[in-house]
Amino acid sequence: MSSIFGIFCLNGGTVEEKHLQKMRDEMRRYGPDAQDILIDGNIALGCCLAKSGAYRQSDVPVYSDKKQGTMLVCDALIWNRAALAEELGLPGDISTQGLLWEAYEKWGEVCPEHINGDFAFAVWDKQKKHLFIARDHLGIRPLYYFFDGAIFAFATDYRAFLGLPFVGKQLDEVQVYASLSYIYHIDTEATFFEQVKRLPQAHTLLVEGTGIRKNKYWAPGEEKIVYGSEKEYWKKLYALIEDAVGLRVNGVAGKIGTEISGGLDSSVITVLVNRALAKKNQKLEELYSWSPPYTRMETQPKDEREQIEAVCRQEGLHCTYMDPSDPLYADMPAVQWLPETAVNGGEIFCRELKYLSSKDVKNIFSGWGGDEAASMRVNLYQILLQGYVGYYLKQARWLAKGSPWRFLKVIASSTVRQWFRPFSYFGNPGKDLPDILNKKFKKRMRRHCKKDILYFTVDAAKHIQYGVIQSRTELSAQLDPVFGVQHLYPYLDYRVVDFALSVPRYIYYKQGMNRYIFRKAFAGILPEQFNDYFIKDDPAKSAFLHQERAAENVEDIADKIDRELFAPYIDWDAFQRARGLSASASKNVALKTHLSLLKKLKGCFSIQQILKSV
Repeated sequence: MSSIFGIFCLNGGTVEEKHLQKMRDEMRRYGPDAQDILIDGNIALGCCLAKSGAYRQSDVPVYSDKKQGTMLVCDALIWNRAALAEELGLPGDISTQGLLWEAYEKWGEVCPEHINGDFAFAVWDKQKKHLFIARDHLGIRPLYYFFDGAIFAFATDYRAFLGLPFVGKQLDEVQVYASLSYIYHIDTEATFFEQVKRLPQAHTLLVEGTGIRKNKYWAPGEEKIVYGSEKEYWKKLYALIEDAVGLRVNGVAGKIGTEISGGLDSSVITVLVNRALAKKNQKLEELYSWSPPYTRMETQPKDEREQIEAVCRQEGLHCTYMDPSDPLYADMPAVQWLPETAVNGGEIFCRELKYLSSKDVKNIFSGWGGDEAASMRVNLYQILLQGYVGYYLKQARWLAKGSPWRFLKVIASSTVRQWFRPFSYFGNPGKDLPDILNKKFKKRMRRHCKKDILYFTVDAAKHIQYGVIQSRTELSAQLDPVFGVQHLYPYLDYRVVDFALSVPRYIYYKQGMNRYIFRKAFAGILPEQFNDYFIKDDPAKSAFLHQERAAENVEDIADKIDRELFAPYIDWDAFQRARGLSASASKNVALKTHLSLLKKLKGCFSIQQILKSV
């Protein structure tokens, strides 16, 4: 991926070149192929370009029209570029920047509605004297900004402008509190820093003399789709996902690999990618799983590796399992920080990327987003809330198998039990885990940090729009450039997400089988054992990864944390007591304690590393 950045002085001041140079130097690792900055009085744009995709040779860091005074920078892969170019009357080999400019020229501020891609781009329109910025439908490409009323700055990575003298570094204490307290608090714009904001997915931002104006240009599932038969739903879903995979396979350059976990989502992606490549007489270079090899851990109950091996046998592929003892992982690049949406999982991700990079894989397909949208987990409670009372009762009777007592149990578990969920794990997941919050800080912040429960447990559209997807996409955006690899997410093609949320929810649930329509759609291309309703478990991955390193990682980060910096937020005496208790506790309790402490410390350590780097 590339990186973009810029500064706009709304007060008429001139942008200082040294500030742009500092931003460029901070962003250079994102775009090693070409870098450029253009300054025109009070506006300046820059880009560090990674040339990727089928038309990469025609791309330039900064697109400009000197006659009109126009400038455009982008971090983008456009999947519908052929159709877009034809609609705009442009040659198929036009640069990505040129294509986006022509789209902006034709459609103006609504141009992102016509673009299917992973993108963040900025256009300086000198005639209208405004800066237009857009982020893709699902937020695959990150974009952050700063605005104090006089100066506006933006970048792919906010460290680019956080170090500038006019940007404050005050912490957003609500975000810090949420990170340390296990409260599900969702703010689509907030970061760890008060003056740094995130442009939410499917949003545009217009910056002009009077200030800034945000606009949401897309929301999934707004136009409902009803077909006459079940078959029509699954045929359409299959066609959309197959096309999303094909566009990405044909739109990138270099070796291709896939992540695979043995679940439905990643297995479908692996099979579709393998078959799309076969049509081009190419092969899928690598499959990678986070599970350990059999040499390190024998087969476990419900072991996901059995599903992985079934896919490999069918498709003639080989999977590499992650073995932390491999010498390849001995010399890992330092990861300086992680976005607040993704402070966990960085170490595992880095191992995967290090391996793929060693095999010269440039593109890695992921099944991320399947659970959240394409294959969607739906339960009876959600069906009832959507108003499908008849279907709800029909499914409850089927599950009861003619027993009135069992029927009442199904009704109770799918209603009353769900009402009390906010008081269970999702309401207070840290109830039995150590509390290390500074008491004064906790008392002061409790009323400012609300719990967000509904989106997570019931509302699929909110789940997607509230930034949950970005826990993975922003993590890959941060780490991919370090290793020269890019992630591709076919399930996050906005057409797939829109369809999945436009059809009736009950289509995804039938006779106790979750993700029903997705299973029907892809039953013909998966190994036979996938046709049975199974609940995949990954005890091998969980036990292997967590138990070996949890305590060690807590000790490592605890030694590096600046305790004085976080003393207003963390009770370090309580932290020491928690460490002491875990040493004498059972193995299971100790593991949970270490993982809890690790999650909390990682957020603080990320903040510390950001402040150190700027």
